[in-house]
Amino acid sequence: MPLKNSKIKAIKLGSGFSLIEMAIVLVVVGLLLGGLMAPLATQIENSRRNETQQIMAQSLEAIYGYSLANGRLPCPDTTGDGAENRVGNNCKSVRGNLPWATLAIGSQDAWGQAFLYRVTNSYADLVNGTGCGTPTPNISFSLCSTGDIQVLNAAGGSTVAVNVPAVIVSRAKKRAAAAAADEAENNDNDAIFVSKNYTSTVGTEFDDIVNWVVPGVLVSRMVNAGRLP
Repeated sequence: MPLKNSKIKAIKLGSGFSLIEMAIVLVVVGLLLGGLMAPLATQIENSRRNETQQIMAQSLEAIYGYSLANGRLPCPDTTGDGAENRVGNNCKSVRGNLPWATLAIGSQDAWGQAFLYRVTNSYADLVNGTGCGTPTPNISFSLCSTGDIQVLNAAGGSTVAVNVPAVIVSRAKKRAAAAAADEAENNDNDAIFVSKNYTSTVGTEFDDIVNWVVPGVLVSRMVNAGRLP
């Protein structure tokens, strides 16, 4: 009997995996999964960025449409309810969230965050023709009005756009608390913003997506619609 039991145990051990073999299998599986996860994460990131850029393009079209209908750009949402906020003739603040309810558009980017929106007050106030020339009734800006926003390619870098009337920013996945210098520029309270390519390099990470109202496009649409002379 003891001999028979020893043979049975030997057979069972011989037909299974040793601990070393199991460890090797787990390591290989881990490496394979790790290799697959990196491309998957990249695909998800790219998909969300593309989706967000489409939402932002639609938002800009809504802003242009709002200006045609109302003769001014919308003020920022400062209370989080999606409606623009103003005090008297002026915006309550030139910086806040995109007023999605006022514009009747989506409220968030692909990461579930509200869009940052910054506007030049003279393009959104209720004062006729701020800027120059003879004011046009019910239009807050003139043909020669200039925005006060600048877009650079890095903090303290070269100019990408000047005299911008309004800008929209998606802060994407990364948050301001962990932002590098270029992202920090988009989260302070001045009128300077940074737009550059995405990078995940440690210490210089940048995943903000920035878009803006183009002065020439805004003016040409207003002129073509007969809202400006």
